[in-house]
Amino acid sequence: MVCTFGFTGNNSFKAFEVPLSSSFYQCSVKKDLYLSLYENKALNKVERNIFIKKMGVRLPKYIGFFKKHTRNSIFSWQLIAALSYQESHWNHKAVSKTKVKGLMMLTKNTANYIGVKNRLDPNESVYGGVKYLENIFKRLPASIVSSDRIWMTLAAYNVGLGHLEDARIITQRSGGNPNYWSDVKKYLPLLSKKKYYKNTKYGYARGYEPVIYVERIKAYLDIIYENNNSYLASLSLKKIFNN
Repeated sequence: MVCTFGFTGNNSFKAFEVPLSSSFYQCSVKKDLYLSLYENKALNKVERNIFIKKMGVRLPKYIGFFKKHTRNSIFSWQLIAALSYQESHWNHKAVSKTKVKGLMMLTKNTANYIGVKNRLDPNESVYGGVKYLENIFKRLPASIVSSDRIWMTLAAYNVGLGHLEDARIITQRSGGNPNYWSDVKKYLPLLSKKKYYKNTKYGYARGYEPVIYVERIKAYLDIIYENNNSYLASLSLKKIFNN
């Protein structure tokens, strides 16, 4: 068995696969220490409990869309579900102050680029979010591999590819490895400091946000896997996960 996390089993790349131990719940990470379960430091106990509760109340409304649009994707429905919760708390009517909308909180420009006409339609929103995430994933440098490619894809979904590349350049200039998320996430916050962003191509960005963003998605993803066979089964939702 393999633990692919951000990727579906049938569509995953061998380079990204991580061996599983005999237990479903315990992932023995040997290839990539960043793909690990039960590291929910980004969430406090209250936030964790709220998320678990919403898995039972809101997730069933949208899980069909997550599964539908990841059927032929390199990404798993679980990853898209975790991303969607971070974006909108699984509310397809969500609208931010900056007018990004929907389950995947797409900007108008992104929606037009992907071909989404109604951002508040959950089916279209998930389709657009998955396609946009795949687009980012493919555009990242080939030197970024394994889970680092997943986390940087998510970071770019939040802050933009340009700002991510600026952070990678700062990382390299500072002696870090621009292909490792563990290094890049240390320097992303510097994009909010004039000393650093004045010399970048894309300028100022709230670079601390994508760092928190990715960590929270990782935490949500861990909980989804953790509760797949326990909590949701107890709510008579086991059938949903076996479709």
